[in-house]
Amino acid sequence: MRILVDVMGGDLPPRELVAGGVAAGRRYSLDVIFIGETRAVSTALAEHRESPGGQFDILPSTEIIRMDDPPVRAVREKKNSSLVLGLEALKDGQADALVSPGNTGAVVAGSLFALGRIPGIPRPGLMAVLPSLRNQDFLVIDVGANADCAPEHLQAFALMGATYAQSVLGIPDPSVGLLNIGEEDTKGNRVANETFTVLRGGPLSFAGNIEPHRLLTERPVDVVVCDGFIGNIFLKSTEGGIAAFSTLLKRSVLRNAITKVGAFLLRRSFADMRKVFSYKRRGGAPLLGVNGVVVIAHGRSDAEAIGGAIDVARRQAEADLGRRLAQGLEGWAADGG
Repeated sequence: MRILVDVMGGDLPPRELVAGGVAAGRRYSLDVIFIGETRAVSTALAEHRESPGGQFDILPSTEIIRMDDPPVRAVREKKNSSLVLGLEALKDGQADALVSPGNTGAVVAGSLFALGRIPGIPRPGLMAVLPSLRNQDFLVIDVGANADCAPEHLQAFALMGATYAQSVLGIPDPSVGLLNIGEEDTKGNRVANETFTVLRGGPLSFAGNIEPHRLLTERPVDVVVCDGFIGNIFLKSTEGGIAAFSTLLKRSVLRNAITKVGAFLLRRSFADMRKVFSYKRRGGAPLLGVNGVVVIAHGRSDAEAIGGAIDVARRQAEADLGRRLAQGLEGWAADGG
């Protein structure tokens, strides 16, 4: 399997991302193609030559799409950027998947331009994997690809999320919920009400409306559906809440000698908690619905996070998710969905 890794679009230098790509390539026996400025990537690769395993190549690029670049304009004008060249290589069959920690809007726009949509999918959806207190992750889609959605878009997100849960995570009959402000059937705005009706009449295991506070504590469903505006706010609020809690806890335990001793005794438990809630463990967010495996990593991704994103891309490619999504759409249409 060959995985393309954009090492120019993130917040950290190519050296850090190459280190993560090399480690993942050796761990999973992958061929990794690093897209970036030749000298920077070559210098980074030289640091890992003594360790065996993995095959590593360079796809040279001369431009960078930055986080503050207008997405559509950047994709159209920066043809020699690491992102655009990577998407073109993916389209041409030079690799099985692409991982990028770059500008999310540019990755979405570029994927649509270069790869196109899977037939029957009105819009792609960006999916996040989040932890819960039940020691089971759950999926949220969409978390940022589409700010304004119609019920048919959310219906497609539900199908894609359920297909991913079944094909990649091995959940036999995934349950699906609609993120909402209350659990009553009539809660929410017009789009939420119409989507509720559509999902309730469809073939998926629909559990109804789900309030956000239940997700991390109870994990009532496997897949949660929402538009990208709501999903992105939920995702960032969750990340901020976890960070705030960790900071408050640290301040509290460092307040006096007795609590410092307690913190020392509980240091392994604290480390386990940080590991559970770390975005690095989940790596990246799959962009579902485009004709190719594209995983968007966190902009602050370090070597560990990039390795996790490569693992997400690897598992998605191994599951042949694109074909399964197309089959799911055909089945849904046959059932009158």
